[in-house]
Formats: sequence, structure tokens, C-alpha cells
Amino acid sequence: MEKNAFYDSSLWKEFQRAARKKRQDPARLLTEYMRECLEIWEDQKLDEEIQREARRTGLREGNAVDIVRAHRLQKKGQRAAP
Repeated sequence: MEKNAFYDSSLWKEFQRAARKKRQDPARLLTEYMRECLEIWEDQKLDEEIQREARRTGLREGNAVDIVRAHRLQKKGQRAAP
């Protein structure tokens, strides 16, 4: 959709009215929403990669949690040691 066509659309006008009723800047609200969508999509992609890797290795989520905890404890111990 072309930029001008979007801003002239009834959807955008309806969104503006709704945002203003909530005392929100419509452009800022839309920007925040788009950022959230990108973050969600990245999280979903990461989840899919983790699931694929878990199936490939045969490890379960609990195993991964244990590995991460052990790694964090090891790093914490290295920082504490002079």
C-alpha cells in the first residue's frame, strides 16, 4: 500500500480516532505496535530454531535449562574468583 493511500484510508482514520480517544499519538502508537510485532516474530523464529535443534540433538527443554543454569553458575564463580 502506498504511503498516501494508507494515510487516506478509512482504517487509518478509524485508528487515529481510537488512539486519540485514549490520548495517544496515533503514529507513535503504530510505531510501538510494529516494534512489538517484530520482536514477537524474532521470538517465534528463535523458538522454532530451538525446537529444531532440540529435535536434532534429542535434548529436552529441561536439559537446556540445566545447561544454562550450570553455565551461569560457572561464569558467576569465575567473576567472584580474584
